Amino acid sequence: MRNLAPFSIGSVIRKLNHIHCQISNKHNRPFPKPEAFWSSKYVYERRYIRIHDDGRIEGGLARFVSSLVDFSFVRSIVAHRYSLVGIAYDPVSLFLLDLFRHLEKYADMKAFVVALRDWERGKHFRLYAGICNRNIPCEATFTNFKERLGEELYNQIFHVLVEIAERLGFLSYKIIATDGTLFPTRARYKGCTWFEKECNCVEFIGIIENVRRRVRYRLSHPDEEALHKEIRIKVECPSSRFPGDAKIPRPKVEVLTLALQDADPENPSIFNQIFGVQEELQRENLDLIVKRGVFTEIILGDSAKTDSFFFRCPKLPRDMDARIGVRRNPKNPDRIEKIFGFNAIIDTSIESDLGLELPVACTVIAGNGEEGRHFITNKKQILDHHGKVSKIHIADAKYDEIHNYQFSRSQGAIPIIDYNPRSENLSPLAMETRGYDHKGRPYAPC
Repeated sequence: MRNLAPFSIGSVIRKLNHIHCQISNKHNRPFPKPEAFWSSKYVYERRYIRIHDDGRIEGGLARFVSSLVDFSFVRSIVAHRYSLVGIAYDPVSLFLLDLFRHLEKYADMKAFVVALRDWERGKHFRLYAGICNRNIPCEATFTNFKERLGEELYNQIFHVLVEIAERLGFLSYKIIATDGTLFPTRARYKGCTWFEKECNCVEFIGIIENVRRRVRYRLSHPDEEALHKEIRIKVECPSSRFPGDAKIPRPKVEVLTLALQDADPENPSIFNQIFGVQEELQRENLDLIVKRGVFTEIILGDSAKTDSFFFRCPKLPRDMDARIGVRRNPKNPDRIEKIFGFNAIIDTSIESDLGLELPVACTVIAGNGEEGRHFITNKKQILDHHGKVSKIHIADAKYDEIHNYQFSRSQGAIPIIDYNPRSENLSPLAMETRGYDHKGRPYAPC
């Protein structure tokens, strides 16, 4: 049985005093922005921590974490992303608030910001993060902060926290388990699997002539019902990711939807003039309006037949890095569910003598990415940041690839990876022919 005395609150706090000095000496890049331009200022302050007999932490996890760990190192890690001038929040304040949102299990940032602005519910969050009542950040502030830092800097901050846990004696890295978990993005999936960045700029040549011809046709055939129907402009899907299989025809993408309506003399439509049908529509007392469509660029040529309009595909989601991943339904394992988002591949250090499982490396890929290719990536993260190798590597069938076994053995570890049959023929006749079953055991008729 391992002695747990070194993990008491008093022992941990004494160790943290020395660890904070080591972390500060290691991350000492000065923050470029003068304090006069800060909208907030985080200052580490140790607070009394009380853990009740039933395991409850007085003040919650936000108080517990902010009282133990000095997060000032975040300021040094992200310093190169900030300029000398301009008003900005202290990056430590925003990082801590985002951390509190997850620790206190708020459903989303909107709900957390509401609590943060509440005089009573948010006072402790504001106190721990160094936020004053006059400068409470909004949702957009957190979005901009995440974009400013990016995945790389978040990963650096994460590994500093792993280093602190290692120095406290919570990590041995002897047994590392690797697994991926799908999580949804906030953007809405719009039905296209093959979208790419070029879908933000779909070209249509000669659209002015196309619209002009269709409007004139409707005016020359005055059917009241057909006159006010939508004029839909479609173009063939230009995505290079679309499969080349002849059985799957390329769909037509609706890039622009127009309609005719009764003219408003006080607010004439500018599209009458753009598409060159101003005189015809004026005689009929009509206006041409755009109902759907997003213009991204317009290039006018020598004639209406060579004009180029560029549109954003209506099936393009806001988050262009997310993809559809598949997993088993947690409530019903017999069913498969699709998640539009990302896959977080997490390496966890299993500390059996402490009864703990702590994350030590993380890689985020698109939801449809191949997890097996990132088994080695996470192990190299641990090696680069902490210089540690493991004795046992555990993973599920998604990581059953030869190069993963080779890498584990080259590091002196024992790979324990679940078998993945893939499309292997496991019929009795096939196993009899090759001489062994799907678990590698000798197979022969008796």
